[in-house]
Amino acid sequence: MSGADKLGYLIRALSRTKRKDYENYVVNAIWNRLAMDDVKPVTQQLVLWPDGRRSFVDLYFPQAMIGVECDEAYHQGQRERDREREITITDVLRQIRGEDYRALHVDVSGSYEQVERSIDDCVRRIRAEIERRRQANEFTPWTEAYVDCKEFYKTRDAVSVADDVGFPRIADAVNTLCGSEYKRFQESWFVPSVMRQWYGDRYRVWFPKLAIGGKAVANGWNNRLSDDGTYIYEYNEDADLVDPVGDGDPNDIRITFAKSADPVTRIQAYRFVGVFRRISNSEDGTRKRYQRIETVFPIHRTPCLPIHR
Repeated sequence: MSGADKLGYLIRALSRTKRKDYENYVVNAIWNRLAMDDVKPVTQQLVLWPDGRRSFVDLYFPQAMIGVECDEAYHQGQRERDREREITITDVLRQIRGEDYRALHVDVSGSYEQVERSIDDCVRRIRAEIERRRQANEFTPWTEAYVDCKEFYKTRDAVSVADDVGFPRIADAVNTLCGSEYKRFQESWFVPSVMRQWYGDRYRVWFPKLAIGGKAVANGWNNRLSDDGTYIYEYNEDADLVDPVGDGDPNDIRITFAKSADPVTRIQAYRFVGVFRRISNSEDGTRKRYQRIETVFPIHRTPCLPIHR
């Protein structure tokens, strides 16, 4: 990764909290005092709950499996909710990474001196864990601004919404799922021939391009993912009819990779957002609706397996 790539990533990552004054101060203070440029800071790390809800870790260091939360005064009145949230985040990250996650907290409701001591304590703990991993040869230096999808999935047996990993091309996503070697695809909705080996025509892969600023970006097709990630709404801005075939098709099941820009790197990529089933149109009849039924999907690397129906 070039110095320009790293600088661009850091500028965008460390400015994502600019509308949250306390959080912005804590995040930037920790990163600057840590002073380790081979350690990657991730701000607003997405963590998907098993029930579809989402949480965000204020500052996350994936190489150390440590997160930092900025606790403002209102947290004093929701300690039980925060405890449940932290337990869930820990469980989810343990399942994804196969190791324990540790959360550190900076209480910004105290005095300046207290906040500074808390920040310094977080930095000390993060640095100690990183040094421990270095000594044990368990530390991988930060060299890329984005995750390489091929490397990420090399040893995994499924794709998951919680991975939040981008695929540069449609072929990259299909090849990851099927162990195939396709070079390119033109379609955004189809059944890869190699996938029929396992599923017949049960699933299609779908690569919708999400609307930007509420406007369609692909031939008038306006695709929107709900805030909680559980629904996709689709319509064509140039067409009067939503679907001439009818209102919903329970056999229309789609392994879905939505194209959007990473909020930090600004790189356009396809990200797995779940397996969706077509349900009834919206109440006003103007949009198709798809509901998420799975948040993970298995990866097959061995060809010519029996079809499961």
